[in-house]
Amino acid sequence: MKFYNPIIKKTLQTIYSMRHFESEGNAIGMDDESLANKANHRFSITKRGYMEQSLSSEYIWENNLINSGTGLYTTEFLRAQESMEGIINANKNRKFKVIIDPRLDEWWKGIFYSIPKEILSKKYSDEIKIKKREGWHHYRPPQGQSGKDVEINLLSFLQDVEQREIFIVGHGRSLGFLLRILTNKPVNLNCKYPIPKNGEIWKFSRNGDYFNFKSLFVPQIN
Repeated sequence: MKFYNPIIKKTLQTIYSMRHFESEGNAIGMDDESLANKANHRFSITKRGYMEQSLSSEYIWENNLINSGTGLYTTEFLRAQESMEGIINANKNRKFKVIIDPRLDEWWKGIFYSIPKEILSKKYSDEIKIKKREGWHHYRPPQGQSGKDVEINLLSFLQDVEQREIFIVGHGRSLGFLLRILTNKPVNLNCKYPIPKNGEIWKFSRNGDYFNFKSLFVPQIN
């Protein structure tokens, strides 16, 4: 027997997505405690990120990926909003409406992001054991989300979209979940899905009930 993801309504035909440009968190590393005095959602774009912005924005406008009928969406995180703002500002001749939707926010692993590893191993050893047993798709850490929580948010968003074509500026891990849903790939219990590079642009094109996937552009910085 083959199982299927919920079918996205037929009105939505094309989805472009882009991971935000390099942020402070990307530059320093995976452990958010390295920026302990700044909230994750306040990480800003770096100098390298602004270089990526120039390249990706040029590709977007030269290839007409955004037009007057495109729905524009981003997240509540500063790095995604700065990235979308940079793209829009690169087109001086037109104004666009951008919708902030928290259902597109990055996957938040709770204590596994906000507490140093040495404290986790001492005070939350039971949580670590449960996580390994259940897998990230089902396991919901204290203060955080399971993988299926992220998918529930994305499916809710996709069912509410009214446009035929949308452009999302989002986050690496959450866009990996989006790829899984749209292409009807099976669940990975540890949520190991493809993650786009900073500034990478993906295209999803309707093919029956689901979508074909293509990576269109990756900004190359020497």
